[in-house]
Amino acid sequence: MRHATLTLLLAMAACAPVINGNEAGAASSINLGNAGASAPSTPAAPTWPTALVTAAAGLLGALAGGYFATRNAKAAIVQKTNELEIASIDCRLSNFIAPFEQLSLENLMLARELKRRHGGDKFRTLPALLKPGWRDSLSPGERTLVDAVVDNGSKLRDMILADGGAVSPRIRPHMAAASMHFRMLSLAHAGSLDPDPERYAAYVYPRQLDGALALERDRLERRREVLRSQPEVPHAAIADLRLPKELELPQGSGSGRGGEVDG
Repeated sequence: MRHATLTLLLAMAACAPVINGNEAGAASSINLGNAGASAPSTPAAPTWPTALVTAAAGLLGALAGGYFATRNAKAAIVQKTNELEIASIDCRLSNFIAPFEQLSLENLMLARELKRRHGGDKFRTLPALLKPGWRDSLSPGERTLVDAVVDNGSKLRDMILADGGAVSPRIRPHMAAASMHFRMLSLAHAGSLDPDPERYAAYVYPRQLDGALALERDRLERRREVLRSQPEVPHAAIADLRLPKELELPQGSGSGRGGEVDG
């Protein structure tokens, strides 16, 4: 409807010179015919076509101004929305995912040092801490490594509790399983659990979390790149994370049995 109105007004404006020209020609003929007569000249009153064109031009300007103002306002809203989502993604990546992955990798490297002397790939820190006499058999350096692994685990748990909601709901069960593992590891290190490795064997670190978190990071980074490359375009909501079967936790398992970052 708005475009039809603009078209009509433009057509009327285009016809205005023709109408005024015809009137001017007619007035000239009358003046030539009455050249011999003397009469006082008075200003001619505006004719209705002129008034109509003036009003149409004013209306046209108002409509055009409103149209462009609305369009610019919508574009500004879209761009601001995209900027806010980019800032949210940056926060999730820099405040949680990146530091969590970095500290997890550090813990894995510490655990490898313990594995070299204590059973290789079959070694698990949590069951080892619950084994009577195992800690007493460690050298001072190995005890320091165990202390560092447990301390890093406590930091990782604090990060999960503070910012674990920044990730997709699909991997929050993985986060809960990891948090439970770090809690058990701390209790075992403090000697607060029964010396029964089999009883607590389910509370190992869920290795599925490492791969799932890497996919979540990739998902957020791809989304951020799309928003940055097309800041003026409205985008559909980001698709949720899809996990391959090997990265899903076992059905009915809250512990995520599958390994542990600390070895």
